[in-house]
Amino acid sequence: MVLRPFLTSLIFIWLLAACAGTQTGQVALNMQEMSFSQNEIQVQAGQPVTLHLNNKDGYAHAFDLDEFDIHLQLAAEETAEITFTPTRSGTYTFYCSSPGHQAAGMAGSLVVGP
Repeated sequence: MVLRPFLTSLIFIWLLAACAGTQTGQVALNMQEMSFSQNEIQVQAGQPVTLHLNNKDGYAHAFDLDEFDIHLQLAAEETAEITFTPTRSGTYTFYCSSPGHQAAGMAGSLVVGP
């Protein structure tokens, strides 16, 4: 009788893990005061990633990830969303291409695991 709750829990955990493999990775990334809210984002190759970008400043920012041909301009206080699937592992730089922003430190790394 003690084994039954254990097996039920084990099956539930297995089902959650199986479902998690098919979900899109959701990442919220705020842009504020010449920085991104996260300096590193970790994702898996072959898994869809959705970036929720939120410019919290009263001036324009951009989100650029050259290796995946992603280039978004965000006006003051604008939000945007982009979904892509990284196909190869590695570490890639994302940055703000607004003049002077990257030089001021507005950059981070996308780490794509195998």
